[in-house]
Amino acid sequence: MIAKPDLQFALTMRPTFAILALSGFVDTLRHAADDNNRNGQVYCGWNIVGPSSEPVPSSAGINVEPELKFEDLRDCPPNYLVIIGGNVMSEIDDTPAQTLAFIRDYHAAGGSVVGLCTGSFVVAQAGLTEGKRVVVHQRHRRDFLERYPNVNITSREIFVEDGRVFTSPGGTASIDLAIELLSRHLGRARALKGLTEMSVDQHRSSFHMPRTPGDDLDNCGDWRVEAAVQLMREQLPNSTTIAAVADTIGISVSQLNRLFIRHAKQPPLAFWINLRLDHARWQLLNTKKAIAQVAFECGFSDAAHFSRRFKQRFGKSPRAFKSGIIPNEQSDFDSSTYRRVR
Repeated sequence: MIAKPDLQFALTMRPTFAILALSGFVDTLRHAADDNNRNGQVYCGWNIVGPSSEPVPSSAGINVEPELKFEDLRDCPPNYLVIIGGNVMSEIDDTPAQTLAFIRDYHAAGGSVVGLCTGSFVVAQAGLTEGKRVVVHQRHRRDFLERYPNVNITSREIFVEDGRVFTSPGGTASIDLAIELLSRHLGRARALKGLTEMSVDQHRSSFHMPRTPGDDLDNCGDWRVEAAVQLMREQLPNSTTIAAVADTIGISVSQLNRLFIRHAKQPPLAFWINLRLDHARWQLLNTKKAIAQVAFECGFSDAAHFSRRFKQRFGKSPRAFKSGIIPNEQSDFDSSTYRRVR
Protein backbone atom coordinates (compact mmCIF):
# COMPACT_ATOMS: atom_id res chain seq x y z
CA MET A 1 0.00 0.00 0.00
CA ILE A 2 1.33 3.45 -0.97
CA ALA A 3 1.57 5.76 2.04
CA LYS A 4 -0.45 8.96 1.88
CA PRO A 5 1.52 12.22 1.86
CA ASP A 6 1.69 14.08 5.16
CA LEU A 7 0.15 17.25 3.72
CA GLN A 8 -3.56 16.77 2.99
CA PHE A 9 -6.31 19.05 1.69
CA ALA A 10 -10.06 18.41 1.62
CA LEU A 11 -12.22 20.58 -0.62
CA THR A 12 -16.00 21.01 -0.40
CA MET A 13 -18.22 23.21 -2.57
CA ARG A 14 -21.64 24.79 -2.44
CA PRO A 15 -23.91 24.63 -5.53
CA THR A 16 -23.08 27.21 -8.25
CA PHE A 17 -19.46 27.40 -7.05
CA ALA A 18 -16.91 29.03 -9.36
CA ILE A 19 -14.84 26.52 -11.32
CA LEU A 20 -11.85 28.89 -11.41
CA ALA A 21 -11.54 28.93 -7.61
CA LEU A 22 -11.52 25.13 -7.50
CA SER A 23 -9.32 24.50 -10.54
CA GLY A 24 -6.78 27.22 -9.66
CA PHE A 25 -6.30 25.87 -6.16
CA VAL A 26 -6.21 22.17 -7.10
CA ASP A 27 -3.98 22.63 -10.15
CA THR A 28 -1.44 24.43 -7.97
CA LEU A 29 -1.49 21.43 -5.61
CA ARG A 30 -1.15 19.03 -8.55
CA HIS A 31 1.99 20.64 -9.94
CA ALA A 32 3.63 20.73 -6.50
CA ALA A 33 2.61 17.16 -5.63
CA ASP A 34 4.85 15.27 -8.06
CA ASP A 35 7.81 15.59 -10.42
CA ASN A 36 8.05 15.43 -14.21
CA ASN A 37 4.29 16.00 -14.66
CA ARG A 38 3.41 12.50 -13.43
CA ASN A 39 0.39 13.94 -11.54
CA GLY A 40 0.76 11.66 -8.54
CA GLN A 41 -0.15 12.76 -5.02
CA VAL A 42 3.36 12.26 -3.63
CA TYR A 43 4.23 15.42 -1.70
CA CYS A 44 0.65 16.48 -0.96
CA GLY A 45 -2.80 15.01 -1.44
CA TRP A 46 -6.37 16.20 -1.84
CA ASN A 47 -9.94 14.93 -1.95
CA ILE A 48 -13.31 16.40 -2.86
CA VAL A 49 -15.62 15.92 0.13
CA GLY A 50 -19.21 16.71 1.08
CA PRO A 51 -22.11 15.83 3.35
CA SER A 52 -23.16 13.22 0.77
CA SER A 53 -21.95 11.77 -2.53
CA GLU A 54 -24.46 13.85 -4.51
CA PRO A 55 -22.80 15.79 -7.39
CA VAL A 56 -22.39 19.53 -6.82
CA PRO A 57 -23.16 21.77 -9.83
CA SER A 58 -20.78 24.62 -10.61
CA SER A 59 -21.84 27.98 -12.02
CA ALA A 60 -20.67 26.66 -15.41
CA GLY A 61 -23.02 23.68 -15.21
CA ILE A 62 -20.18 21.20 -14.65
CA ASN A 63 -20.96 18.76 -11.84
CA VAL A 64 -18.30 17.62 -9.38
CA GLU A 65 -18.93 14.47 -7.35
CA PRO A 66 -17.46 14.19 -3.83
CA GLU A 67 -15.08 11.27 -3.34
CA LEU A 68 -15.53 11.17 0.44
CA LYS A 69 -18.15 12.14 2.98
CA PHE A 70 -17.34 14.31 5.99
CA GLU A 71 -17.63 11.31 8.27
CA ASP A 72 -14.77 9.64 6.36
CA LEU A 73 -12.40 12.39 7.56
CA ARG A 74 -13.01 12.11 11.29
CA ASP A 75 -10.26 9.54 11.91
CA CYS A 76 -7.79 11.13 9.46
CA PRO A 77 -8.51 14.90 9.30
CA PRO A 78 -6.72 16.90 6.60
CA ASN A 79 -4.36 19.78 7.30
CA TYR A 80 -6.72 22.17 5.51
CA LEU A 81 -10.46 22.13 4.87
CA VAL A 82 -11.20 24.33 1.85
CA ILE A 83 -14.75 25.64 1.32
CA ILE A 84 -15.79 27.18 -2.01
CA GLY A 85 -19.06 29.13 -1.95
CA GLY A 86 -21.66 29.56 -4.67
CA ASN A 87 -22.51 32.50 -6.90
CA VAL A 88 -26.05 32.77 -5.58
CA MET A 89 -26.48 33.93 -2.00
CA SER A 90 -29.50 31.69 -1.41
CA GLU A 91 -27.29 28.66 -2.04
CA ILE A 92 -24.97 29.83 0.73
CA ASP A 93 -27.80 30.64 3.12
CA ASP A 94 -29.09 27.08 2.65
CA THR A 95 -25.80 25.44 3.66
CA PRO A 96 -26.70 22.12 5.37
CA ALA A 97 -26.43 22.06 9.16
CA GLN A 98 -24.26 18.95 8.79
CA THR A 99 -21.70 20.92 6.78
CA LEU A 100 -21.61 23.79 9.28
CA ALA A 101 -21.29 21.38 12.22
CA PHE A 102 -18.39 19.57 10.56
CA ILE A 103 -16.57 22.86 9.87
CA ARG A 104 -16.96 23.92 13.51
CA ASP A 105 -15.84 20.57 14.89
CA TYR A 106 -12.89 20.36 12.52
CA HIS A 107 -11.66 23.84 13.47
CA ALA A 108 -12.21 23.23 17.20
CA ALA A 109 -10.03 20.11 16.92
CA GLY A 110 -7.13 22.20 15.55
CA GLY A 111 -7.78 22.16 11.80
CA SER A 112 -7.25 25.12 9.47
CA VAL A 113 -10.24 26.32 7.45
CA VAL A 114 -9.98 28.06 4.08
CA GLY A 115 -12.86 30.06 2.57
CA LEU A 116 -12.42 30.64 -1.17
CA CYS A 117 -14.63 33.07 -3.08
CA THR A 118 -17.96 33.23 -1.20
CA GLY A 119 -16.79 30.31 0.92
CA SER A 120 -16.03 33.08 3.44
CA PHE A 121 -19.80 33.36 3.97
CA VAL A 122 -20.01 29.65 4.81
CA VAL A 123 -17.09 29.97 7.23
CA ALA A 124 -18.88 32.93 8.85
CA GLN A 125 -22.12 30.92 9.05
CA ALA A 126 -20.19 28.26 10.95
CA GLY A 127 -19.28 30.95 13.50
CA LEU A 128 -15.54 31.07 12.84
CA THR A 129 -15.12 34.72 11.80
CA GLU A 130 -16.46 36.59 14.85
CA GLY A 131 -13.99 39.38 15.64
CA LYS A 132 -11.58 38.17 12.94
CA ARG A 133 -10.14 39.77 9.81
CA VAL A 134 -11.68 38.42 6.62
CA VAL A 135 -11.16 39.38 2.98
CA VAL A 136 -14.34 39.64 0.93
CA HIS A 137 -14.66 40.61 -2.71
CA GLN A 138 -15.81 44.22 -3.09
CA ARG A 139 -19.05 43.10 -4.74
CA HIS A 140 -19.96 40.97 -1.71
CA ARG A 141 -18.94 43.51 0.92
CA ARG A 142 -22.42 44.84 1.71
CA ASP A 143 -24.01 41.37 1.81
CA PHE A 144 -21.31 40.14 4.17
CA LEU A 145 -21.60 43.10 6.55
CA GLU A 146 -25.38 42.78 6.68
CA ARG A 147 -25.12 39.13 7.70
CA TYR A 148 -22.01 39.29 9.89
CA PRO A 149 -21.50 42.80 11.33
CA ASN A 150 -18.93 41.80 13.96
CA VAL A 151 -16.21 40.98 11.46
CA ASN A 152 -13.27 43.15 10.39
CA ILE A 153 -13.46 42.86 6.61
CA THR A 154 -11.16 44.09 3.86
CA SER A 155 -11.49 44.01 0.10
CA ARG A 156 -7.96 45.14 -0.72
CA GLU A 157 -5.98 41.94 -0.11
CA ILE A 158 -5.94 38.65 -1.99
CA PHE A 159 -5.87 36.46 1.11
CA VAL A 160 -6.04 36.93 4.87
CA GLU A 161 -5.09 34.60 7.75
CA ASP A 162 -6.51 34.99 11.24
CA GLY A 163 -6.67 32.24 13.86
CA ARG A 164 -6.44 29.22 11.54
CA VAL A 165 -9.06 30.81 9.28
CA PHE A 166 -7.90 31.75 5.78
CA THR A 167 -10.08 33.70 3.36
CA SER A 168 -9.58 34.70 -0.27
CA PRO A 169 -11.87 36.43 -2.80
CA GLY A 170 -11.29 33.50 -5.18
CA GLY A 171 -10.47 33.58 -8.88
CA THR A 172 -6.74 33.64 -9.57
CA ALA A 173 -6.14 34.63 -5.94
CA SER A 174 -6.83 30.94 -5.16
CA ILE A 175 -3.52 30.12 -6.84
CA ASP A 176 -1.64 32.60 -4.65
CA LEU A 177 -3.16 31.24 -1.45
CA ALA A 178 -2.40 27.64 -2.47
CA ILE A 179 1.23 28.62 -3.10
CA GLU A 180 1.43 30.29 0.31
CA LEU A 181 0.14 27.17 2.09
CA LEU A 182 2.37 24.84 0.08
CA SER A 183 5.41 27.02 0.79
CA ARG A 184 4.93 26.60 4.53
CA HIS A 185 4.98 22.81 4.31
CA LEU A 186 6.96 21.90 1.18
CA GLY A 187 9.22 24.90 0.62
CA ARG A 188 8.92 27.79 -1.79
CA ALA A 189 10.66 26.09 -4.73
CA ARG A 190 8.18 23.22 -4.84
CA ALA A 191 5.21 25.52 -4.20
CA LEU A 192 6.17 27.71 -7.18
CA LYS A 193 6.75 24.72 -9.44
CA GLY A 194 3.48 24.99 -11.34
CA LEU A 195 3.49 28.68 -12.20
CA THR A 196 5.28 28.22 -15.55
CA GLU A 197 3.02 25.35 -16.59
CA MET A 198 -0.06 27.40 -15.71
CA SER A 199 1.33 30.49 -17.52
CA VAL A 200 1.10 32.53 -14.33
CA ASP A 201 3.62 35.37 -14.24
CA GLN A 202 4.30 35.59 -10.53
CA HIS A 203 3.18 34.66 -7.03
CA ARG A 204 1.46 37.64 -5.43
CA SER A 205 1.73 38.48 -1.74
CA SER A 206 -1.36 38.69 0.46
CA PHE A 207 -1.32 42.50 0.24
CA HIS A 208 -1.44 42.57 -3.56
CA MET A 209 -4.61 44.52 -4.31
CA PRO A 210 -7.21 42.78 -6.53
CA ARG A 211 -8.76 44.69 -9.41
CA THR A 212 -12.16 46.33 -8.99
CA PRO A 213 -14.08 48.95 -11.05
CA GLY A 214 -12.13 52.23 -11.01
CA ASP A 215 -8.84 50.51 -10.27
CA ASP A 216 -7.05 52.70 -12.80
CA LEU A 217 -7.70 55.59 -10.41
CA ASP A 218 -6.40 53.80 -7.32
CA ASN A 219 -2.83 54.59 -8.32
CA CYS A 220 -3.35 57.73 -10.36
CA GLY A 221 -0.81 59.63 -8.25
CA ASP A 222 -3.28 61.99 -6.59
CA TRP A 223 -4.24 60.84 -3.10
CA ARG A 224 -7.41 62.94 -3.16
CA VAL A 225 -8.84 61.05 -6.15
CA GLU A 226 -7.73 57.71 -4.71
CA ALA A 227 -9.41 58.52 -1.38
CA ALA A 228 -12.59 59.70 -3.13
CA VAL A 229 -12.88 56.47 -5.14
CA GLN A 230 -12.46 54.36 -2.00
CA LEU A 231 -15.12 56.42 -0.19
CA MET A 232 -17.49 55.99 -3.14
CA ARG A 233 -17.03 52.22 -3.04
CA GLU A 234 -17.67 52.12 0.69
CA GLN A 235 -20.75 54.36 0.40
CA LEU A 236 -22.17 52.59 -2.66
CA PRO A 237 -25.65 51.88 -1.18
CA ASN A 238 -25.95 55.11 0.78
CA SER A 239 -27.32 58.53 -0.14
CA THR A 240 -24.03 60.28 0.58
CA THR A 241 -23.43 63.29 -1.67
CA ILE A 242 -20.41 64.38 -3.68
CA ALA A 243 -20.23 67.37 -1.33
CA ALA A 244 -19.87 65.00 1.63
CA VAL A 245 -17.13 63.05 -0.16
CA ALA A 246 -15.24 66.28 -0.90
CA ASP A 247 -15.70 67.47 2.68
CA THR A 248 -14.37 64.19 4.10
CA ILE A 249 -11.23 64.54 1.99
CA GLY A 250 -10.88 68.21 2.91
CA ILE A 251 -11.33 69.84 -0.50
CA SER A 252 -14.10 71.75 -2.26
CA VAL A 253 -16.60 70.24 -4.70
CA SER A 254 -15.14 72.31 -7.54
CA GLN A 255 -11.65 70.98 -6.75
CA LEU A 256 -12.96 67.40 -6.74
CA ASN A 257 -14.66 68.03 -10.09
CA ARG A 258 -11.44 69.36 -11.64
CA LEU A 259 -9.44 66.40 -10.30
CA PHE A 260 -11.88 63.83 -11.69
CA ILE A 261 -12.06 65.55 -15.08
CA ARG A 262 -8.26 65.40 -15.19
CA HIS A 263 -7.80 61.79 -14.08
CA ALA A 264 -11.10 60.02 -14.89
CA LYS A 265 -12.22 62.14 -17.86
CA GLN A 266 -15.64 62.52 -16.22
CA PRO A 267 -17.14 64.38 -13.23
CA PRO A 268 -17.16 62.56 -9.88
CA LEU A 269 -20.98 62.22 -9.89
CA ALA A 270 -20.94 60.48 -13.30
CA PHE A 271 -18.16 58.17 -12.11
CA TRP A 272 -20.12 57.30 -8.96
CA ILE A 273 -23.32 56.58 -10.89
CA ASN A 274 -21.41 54.30 -13.28
CA LEU A 275 -19.83 52.52 -10.31
CA ARG A 276 -23.31 51.87 -8.93
CA LEU A 277 -24.65 50.72 -12.30
CA ASP A 278 -21.75 48.29 -12.74
CA HIS A 279 -22.51 46.79 -9.34
CA ALA A 280 -26.23 46.63 -10.16
CA ARG A 281 -25.51 44.73 -13.37
CA TRP A 282 -23.41 42.25 -11.41
CA GLN A 283 -26.27 41.80 -8.92
CA LEU A 284 -28.75 41.13 -11.73
CA LEU A 285 -26.40 38.56 -13.26
CA ASN A 286 -25.43 36.73 -10.10
CA THR A 287 -28.27 36.94 -7.59
CA LYS A 288 -32.01 36.30 -7.43
CA LYS A 289 -32.72 39.68 -5.84
CA ALA A 290 -35.71 41.69 -7.05
CA ILE A 291 -34.93 44.68 -9.24
CA ALA A 292 -36.27 47.08 -6.60
CA GLN A 293 -33.93 45.57 -4.02
CA VAL A 294 -30.96 45.84 -6.38
CA ALA A 295 -31.83 49.48 -7.03
CA PHE A 296 -31.99 50.22 -3.29
CA GLU A 297 -28.75 48.40 -2.48
CA CYS A 298 -26.92 50.26 -5.24
CA GLY A 299 -27.93 53.67 -3.94
CA PHE A 300 -30.81 54.60 -6.28
CA SER A 301 -33.78 56.42 -4.76
CA ASP A 302 -36.41 54.41 -6.63
CA ALA A 303 -36.73 51.61 -9.19
CA ALA A 304 -37.95 53.94 -11.96
CA HIS A 305 -34.90 56.18 -11.65
CA PHE A 306 -32.67 53.12 -11.57
CA SER A 307 -34.33 51.66 -14.70
CA ARG A 308 -33.82 54.89 -16.66
CA ARG A 309 -30.16 55.11 -15.70
CA PHE A 310 -29.58 51.41 -16.39
CA LYS A 311 -31.15 51.59 -19.86
CA GLN A 312 -29.08 54.65 -20.73
CA ARG A 313 -25.89 52.79 -19.75
CA PHE A 314 -26.54 49.27 -21.03
CA GLY A 315 -29.22 49.71 -23.72
CA LYS A 316 -31.87 47.60 -21.96
CA SER A 317 -34.08 47.96 -18.94
CA PRO A 318 -33.03 45.93 -15.87
CA ARG A 319 -36.00 43.60 -16.40
CA ALA A 320 -35.16 42.94 -20.05
CA PHE A 321 -31.49 42.57 -19.19
CA LYS A 322 -32.14 40.05 -16.41
CA SER A 323 -34.58 37.96 -18.45
CA GLY A 324 -32.31 38.01 -21.51
CA ILE A 325 -29.21 36.64 -19.79
CA ILE A 326 -28.14 33.05 -19.31
CA PRO A 327 -25.34 33.20 -16.73
CA ASN A 328 -22.15 31.66 -17.97
CA GLU A 329 -19.24 30.90 -15.63
CA GLN A 330 -18.53 34.09 -13.76
CA SER A 331 -14.99 35.09 -12.92
CA ASP A 332 -14.61 36.43 -9.39
CA PHE A 333 -12.97 39.56 -10.76
CA ASP A 334 -14.71 40.03 -14.11
CA SER A 335 -18.49 39.79 -14.25
CA SER A 336 -18.73 40.95 -17.87
CA THR A 337 -18.73 37.42 -19.33
CA TYR A 338 -22.22 36.39 -20.28
CA ARG A 339 -24.22 35.27 -23.28
CA ARG A 340 -27.54 36.64 -24.43
CA VAL A 341 -30.59 34.65 -25.41
CA ARG A 342 -31.05 35.11 -29.16
